[in-house]
Amino acid sequence: MPNSMTRSLLAATLAALVALPAGQAGATITPREENAGNPRGWSAVAGMDPRAVREMARSLPVSADAGPGQPWCDRNAEIESALRDEFDEHKVATNSRDTALWGSELMGTWTVVLERPDATSCIIASGIGFNSGESPQTYFVKVGLNS
Repeated sequence: MPNSMTRSLLAATLAALVALPAGQAGATITPREENAGNPRGWSAVAGMDPRAVREMARSLPVSADAGPGQPWCDRNAEIESALRDEFDEHKVATNSRDTALWGSELMGTWTVVLERPDATSCIIASGIGFNSGESPQTYFVKVGLNS
């Protein structure tokens, strides 16, 4: 049975697919090579700018205590375990002092995590098309986190 993080990420992915323009959602499957050549990403909160999600996530409670519609926040070990175990993602890089990129060559997925000083983290964006040969900055730029 999937854990709450897996369910949250699956729901976010499905929401992103539903938001695709007509014709794209029902299109043929995109080959892995094409995804890797054109990585795509989405904010953890539909319709919200990732920079705003990042600012909001700095003070959110862990998800067990949270209201609906917030990014998944939990102890660092829980987030790291879920990304490794469920998506085969590994930490690739950090952007500035508190935002990390995780990625998986196997799954082709990537996740941007806000790492807080209180030993908790929040998933603020995720996407498809991960390629370890691509500059990590590419993924931060894709979700609007240029600094």
